[in-house]
Amino acid sequence: MTEPTVQIAPSDRGLASLTHLSGLSGYIIPLGGVLVPIIIWIMKKDENPLIAAIARQAIFLNLIVWVLIGATAILWLTILLIPAVILFWCLLGLAAVILPIVGAVKASSGVYYRYPVVGSNP
Repeated sequence: MTEPTVQIAPSDRGLASLTHLSGLSGYIIPLGGVLVPIIIWIMKKDENPLIAAIARQAIFLNLIVWVLIGATAILWLTILLIPAVILFWCLLGLAAVILPIVGAVKASSGVYYRYPVVGSNP
């Protein structure tokens, strides 16, 4: 059974798209991938729960990526697993870039996008 599709109001679609993309700001501003969504979440948590849910997803995605990178960095010490760690990091990096972009595209068309594994419902 599929989950019901949550619609984003036309007036909130731009902010929803920017909130998804705010997780990518860490590639430009150090810690921006977490700080920008935290600021959006704090500002919108009472006013707009849907935007707050998207900001939470962006925060969780960035935190999970950093935790997984740190946890697998330990595997770097085992010389045999270095290729597996490099492959995992490449796939994780792709997911960390692609998921916010997909979310932003869906949000611009008015559909709430829930990230796999770390996504939250509004």
